[in-house]
Amino acid sequence: HLSEHVERIYTSYTTMYADLRGKIEQLARNRQEVIAEVEKRLERWREVISTFLHSLETCYSRILEEVGATGELRLVVGKDVEQAGLDILVGFKGVPPTHLDSFTQSGGERSIALMAFLLALQQHIASPFRAIDEFDVHMDPKNREVISRLIVSSAREVRDTQYLAITPGQV
Repeated sequence: HLSEHVERIYTSYTTMYADLRGKIEQLARNRQEVIAEVEKRLERWREVISTFLHSLETCYSRILEEVGATGELRLVVGKDVEQAGLDILVGFKGVPPTHLDSFTQSGGERSIALMAFLLALQQHIASPFRAIDEFDVHMDPKNREVISRLIVSSAREVRDTQYLAITPGQV
Protein backbone atom coordinates (compact mmCIF):
# COMPACT_ATOMS: atom_id res chain seq x y z
CA HIS A 1 0.00 0.00 0.00
CA LEU A 2 1.34 3.38 -0.99
CA SER A 3 0.43 6.60 0.65
CA GLU A 4 -1.46 9.23 -1.33
CA HIS A 5 1.42 11.62 -0.75
CA VAL A 6 4.10 9.47 -2.45
CA GLU A 7 3.93 11.31 -5.75
CA ARG A 8 4.09 14.70 -4.02
CA ILE A 9 7.02 13.57 -1.81
CA TYR A 10 8.82 12.13 -4.84
CA THR A 11 8.32 15.36 -6.78
CA SER A 12 9.52 17.34 -3.77
CA TYR A 13 12.69 15.24 -3.41
CA THR A 14 13.33 15.38 -7.15
CA THR A 15 13.07 19.17 -7.07
CA MET A 16 15.31 19.35 -3.99
CA TYR A 17 17.84 17.03 -5.68
CA ALA A 18 17.87 19.18 -8.82
CA ASP A 19 18.35 22.33 -6.69
CA LEU A 20 21.22 20.72 -4.79
CA ARG A 21 22.83 19.54 -8.02
CA GLY A 22 22.61 23.10 -9.39
CA LYS A 23 24.15 24.51 -6.20
CA ILE A 24 26.98 21.95 -6.35
CA GLU A 25 27.71 22.88 -9.96
CA GLN A 26 27.70 26.58 -9.04
CA LEU A 27 30.05 25.88 -6.11
CA ALA A 28 32.38 23.96 -8.44
CA ARG A 29 32.42 26.90 -10.88
CA ASN A 30 33.03 29.35 -8.01
CA ARG A 31 35.84 27.15 -6.69
CA GLN A 32 37.53 27.12 -10.09
CA GLU A 33 37.22 30.90 -10.35
CA VAL A 34 38.73 31.34 -6.87
CA ILE A 35 41.59 28.96 -7.68
CA ALA A 36 42.29 30.84 -10.91
CA GLU A 37 42.27 34.17 -9.04
CA VAL A 38 44.61 32.81 -6.35
CA GLU A 39 46.98 31.49 -9.03
CA LYS A 40 46.92 34.88 -10.78
CA ARG A 41 47.69 36.69 -7.53
CA LEU A 42 50.39 34.17 -6.63
CA GLU A 43 52.05 34.75 -10.00
CA ARG A 44 51.87 38.52 -9.47
CA TRP A 45 53.35 38.08 -5.98
CA ARG A 46 56.23 36.08 -7.46
CA GLU A 47 56.86 38.80 -10.05
CA VAL A 48 56.94 41.56 -7.42
CA ILE A 49 59.14 39.55 -5.04
CA SER A 50 61.45 38.51 -7.87
CA THR A 51 61.88 42.11 -9.03
CA PHE A 52 62.51 43.28 -5.47
CA LEU A 53 64.98 40.46 -4.77
CA HIS A 54 66.87 41.21 -7.97
CA SER A 55 67.27 44.83 -6.89
CA LEU A 56 68.16 43.78 -3.34
CA GLU A 57 70.68 41.21 -4.58
CA THR A 58 72.36 43.81 -6.79
CA CYS A 59 72.77 46.08 -3.78
CA TYR A 60 73.88 43.18 -1.54
CA SER A 61 76.49 42.06 -4.06
CA ARG A 62 77.77 45.61 -4.51
CA ILE A 63 78.23 46.03 -0.75
CA LEU A 64 80.02 42.68 -0.49
CA GLU A 65 82.34 43.63 -3.38
CA GLU A 66 83.73 46.38 -1.15
CA VAL A 67 85.20 43.69 1.11
CA GLY A 68 86.23 41.28 -1.66
CA ALA A 69 83.27 38.94 -1.27
CA THR A 70 80.44 37.76 -3.49
CA GLY A 71 76.86 36.99 -2.62
CA GLU A 72 73.49 35.87 -3.87
CA LEU A 73 69.91 35.92 -2.60
CA ARG A 74 67.44 33.19 -3.53
CA LEU A 75 63.73 32.98 -2.94
CA VAL A 76 62.63 29.59 -1.65
CA VAL A 77 58.95 28.88 -2.27
CA GLY A 78 57.46 25.50 -1.55
CA LYS A 79 53.92 24.49 -2.23
CA ASP A 80 52.65 27.01 0.29
CA VAL A 81 53.46 30.74 0.06
CA GLU A 82 53.36 31.01 3.84
CA GLN A 83 56.43 28.76 3.99
CA ALA A 84 58.43 30.93 1.59
CA GLY A 85 61.90 31.87 2.69
CA LEU A 86 65.08 33.55 1.64
CA ASP A 87 68.47 31.90 1.22
CA ILE A 88 71.44 34.18 1.79
CA LEU A 89 74.62 33.01 0.10
CA VAL A 90 78.09 34.48 0.50
CA GLY A 91 81.61 33.64 -0.60
CA PHE A 92 84.86 35.11 0.67
CA LYS A 93 88.41 34.99 -0.74
CA GLY A 94 87.39 33.70 -4.17
CA VAL A 95 85.17 30.91 -2.85
CA PRO A 96 81.85 30.60 -4.70
CA PRO A 97 78.84 31.78 -2.68
CA THR A 98 77.43 29.14 -0.32
CA HIS A 99 74.60 29.16 2.18
CA LEU A 100 75.20 31.37 5.15
CA ASP A 101 75.70 29.04 8.12
CA SER A 102 77.99 28.50 11.08
CA PHE A 103 79.68 25.48 9.48
CA THR A 104 80.92 27.24 6.35
CA GLN A 105 81.80 30.81 7.31
CA SER A 106 83.56 32.19 10.34
CA GLY A 107 81.70 34.37 12.82
CA GLY A 108 83.25 37.50 11.34
CA GLU A 109 82.32 36.46 7.80
CA ARG A 110 78.73 35.77 8.85
CA SER A 111 78.58 39.15 10.58
CA ILE A 112 79.85 40.89 7.46
CA ALA A 113 77.35 39.04 5.26
CA LEU A 114 74.43 39.84 7.56
CA MET A 115 75.40 43.49 7.88
CA ALA A 116 75.73 43.70 4.08
CA PHE A 117 72.27 42.18 3.75
CA LEU A 118 70.75 44.53 6.33
CA LEU A 119 72.41 47.56 4.76
CA ALA A 120 71.14 46.50 1.33
CA LEU A 121 67.67 46.01 2.77
CA GLN A 122 67.77 49.41 4.45
CA GLN A 123 68.46 51.06 1.11
CA HIS A 124 65.03 49.86 -0.02
CA ILE A 125 63.20 51.26 2.99
CA ALA A 126 62.33 54.93 3.23
CA SER A 127 63.39 56.20 6.64
CA PRO A 128 64.87 59.54 7.70
CA PHE A 129 66.77 57.98 10.61
CA ARG A 130 68.53 54.67 11.16
CA ALA A 131 70.33 53.27 14.17
CA ILE A 132 72.62 50.28 14.39
CA ASP A 133 73.32 49.20 17.95
CA GLU A 134 76.40 47.24 19.03
CA PHE A 135 77.00 45.77 15.59
CA ASP A 136 80.57 44.85 16.45
CA VAL A 137 80.44 43.47 19.98
CA HIS A 138 81.97 40.07 19.18
CA MET A 139 84.21 41.08 16.29
CA ASP A 140 87.91 41.24 15.94
CA PRO A 141 89.43 44.63 15.02
CA LYS A 142 89.77 43.72 11.32
CA ASN A 143 86.07 42.81 10.90
CA ARG A 144 85.03 45.78 13.05
CA GLU A 145 86.86 48.06 10.62
CA VAL A 146 85.37 46.30 7.58
CA ILE A 147 81.82 46.65 8.86
CA SER A 148 82.38 50.24 9.94
CA ARG A 149 83.49 51.03 6.39
CA LEU A 150 80.39 49.29 5.01
CA ILE A 151 78.12 51.33 7.26
CA VAL A 152 79.82 54.60 6.30
CA SER A 153 79.70 53.69 2.61
CA SER A 154 76.02 52.79 2.86
CA ALA A 155 75.22 55.99 4.76
CA ARG A 156 76.84 58.07 2.01
CA GLU A 157 74.65 56.48 -0.67
CA VAL A 158 71.39 57.45 1.03
CA ARG A 159 71.61 61.23 1.21
CA ASP A 160 68.44 62.05 3.12
CA THR A 161 68.96 59.52 5.91
CA GLN A 162 70.82 59.98 9.16
CA TYR A 163 72.72 57.05 10.64
CA LEU A 164 73.58 56.49 14.25
CA ALA A 165 76.02 53.65 14.93
CA ILE A 166 76.34 52.73 18.58
CA THR A 167 79.33 50.66 19.59
CA PRO A 168 81.16 49.96 22.85
CA GLY A 169 84.40 49.49 20.89
CA GLN A 170 86.67 51.98 19.22
CA VAL A 171 86.02 52.51 15.52
